[in-house]
Amino acid sequence: MKKLYKFYILLSSIGLVFIIRLFFIQIYTEKYILNAFNTSIKQEIIIPERGSIFDRNENLLVFNKFIYELIVIPIFIDEHFNIIEFCNLVGIEKKTFSKNLEKAKAYSKYLPSVFLPFISKEKFATIQEKLYKYKGFDWTKRSLRDYKVESSANVLGYIGEVTQKDIKKESNYYQMGDFIGWAGVEKSYEKILRGKKGIKYWVRDRKGCIIGNYNNRRNDIKAVSGNDISLTIDWNLQEYAEQLMYQKKGGIVAINPKNGEILSLVSSPINNPNLFVGINRSKEFKKLMRDTIDNPLFDRTTQARYPPASPFKLLTELAGLQMGVVDSNTTFICYKGFKYGKKRIHCHSGIHGLPIGVETAVAVSCNNYFAQVYKRVIEKYPKNLTRGVNEWSEIIKSFGFGNYLYNDLATGEKGVIPSGDYYNKKYGGTTKWNAITIISNSIGQGEINVTPIQLANMVCAIANKGFFYTPHIVKRINHQPISNPNYTKAKHTKVKSKYFDLIINGMEKVFIIGTGKSFKSSDIRMAGKTGTAQNFLKINNHKIVSLPDHSVFILFAPVEDPKIAISVIIENGGFGSRWAGPIASLIAEKYINNDVHRKNLEKKIMTSGLQKIYDSIAKMKKFNNSYTKSSFDKKK
Repeated sequence: MKKLYKFYILLSSIGLVFIIRLFFIQIYTEKYILNAFNTSIKQEIIIPERGSIFDRNENLLVFNKFIYELIVIPIFIDEHFNIIEFCNLVGIEKKTFSKNLEKAKAYSKYLPSVFLPFISKEKFATIQEKLYKYKGFDWTKRSLRDYKVESSANVLGYIGEVTQKDIKKESNYYQMGDFIGWAGVEKSYEKILRGKKGIKYWVRDRKGCIIGNYNNRRNDIKAVSGNDISLTIDWNLQEYAEQLMYQKKGGIVAINPKNGEILSLVSSPINNPNLFVGINRSKEFKKLMRDTIDNPLFDRTTQARYPPASPFKLLTELAGLQMGVVDSNTTFICYKGFKYGKKRIHCHSGIHGLPIGVETAVAVSCNNYFAQVYKRVIEKYPKNLTRGVNEWSEIIKSFGFGNYLYNDLATGEKGVIPSGDYYNKKYGGTTKWNAITIISNSIGQGEINVTPIQLANMVCAIANKGFFYTPHIVKRINHQPISNPNYTKAKHTKVKSKYFDLIINGMEKVFIIGTGKSFKSSDIRMAGKTGTAQNFLKINNHKIVSLPDHSVFILFAPVEDPKIAISVIIENGGFGSRWAGPIASLIAEKYINNDVHRKNLEKKIMTSGLQKIYDSIAKMKKFNNSYTKSSFDKKK
């Protein structure tokens, strides 16, 4: 009886082990779950159509075209898989097969991932007929970006394959092989453009061929297409501005001061977004990344930090007026510059030995006048220079400098507007520096650096006499105007509106008696300011080599009813009146009149460039491997 009892216990134990093992296999082992499901049901992830991109006038700029991809679940590929036959079918080498499979395994052995992207419709037709023979492989269809234009990659951006960081950040949406916006609008409006994925379930026979839908589509999840967006960019103006940048490096920013809409955003060298589409996208991207001379992927409108030069003098005066250290009657006599000790900030205004007021000082760009104003600003509190600098700094920052503009662009730099505390730290105490130590700030040099978009935003604030709207690049989402208060609510500067008329009058005189006479428009009242920014290389961290100055110009027009505000910076272009000024005035004329009458000036700018200068600088850089640029900082 005891033996029979032990036999039953042994039999029950063995049965229990089998039951537990069977339960584990059926319920918990990922491989068997996948095997049971995938041998009979195909789960097709439906990638939604990405939203199209239009300009402000509804001209189509970016849309989609369809391509096919092979996907793989590595766990289903066993030792009997005919690699050679499969490679011949899809047209790849054995080493490519191994490389792609290892990449898929690194992602997950059990989850589907892209094995071979960018398969044409014709080639896919051949592959699809025999794909059932190769267990573990399947296909999917996705849309691919198609750019109708061949420029402005800094604006439109481009898409690329998700990284592990992207997947980790949004594991509930992205999987290996998915695409995501990498730059421009494609990046900053990724969640708006991408839509929502869907799922379709198909029934397959034992050979893997689809024989119908699963459960009458009740389990399917419908994909939701991405939203279309309309940019604030005027594409006709954008193309025109790009033509003016022939053989020139730098940035152009044009904004509507009435609402902060960016009308043009040109970074040169100019990139074609179509280079980042298709099977060669990785190769083209690496090629541009390796170009450390021209830095073509570097957006000079939002990332490059330049000394603002003479346009900054306008803020020096506005700060002086607001702080009460000068007024509309203040004049200074210029003796060919501002002298301090044995040094001098030279002045080329041409008006020497006579009293100069603010309007004339702006028109002829008198260095002495603005150095005197800045000295008074810093010395407003004689026993506390730190307080004077801090008050000045806060006024300047209220124009959008020294801060991120918090716009809807994918990239940006905040630049530098120093404070009194900054100088205390730099020089080692409040007694180690004074107004003369930092006098270069008065004319937009010294430690100050800004981005072209910040400079254009400053012009908007001046045109509006004390307020601006955050610059933004999207006008409508799915044909509905944006309503984000960050873009629709005005931001006010710390300068009272009554002080701006003096500055605006001076800016208009730039075209009458000043540095802008040579490119004045005969039928549009424009207000502008030239600038010439010093520029040098620091070689081996100690030897400084001067380079041709940067050409800078700001403008708004018409004076009586501002419709466009512009900043232009041409690297190594010399005087502001040589390149940046004419370019800005032509853009304003093109936008306001929809045509340009100064054809000779237009032709000159469109057919002349600075390539010889850039080539000589490139040789210098290659010869001296260790250098840094003072003109702009590149930050990845």
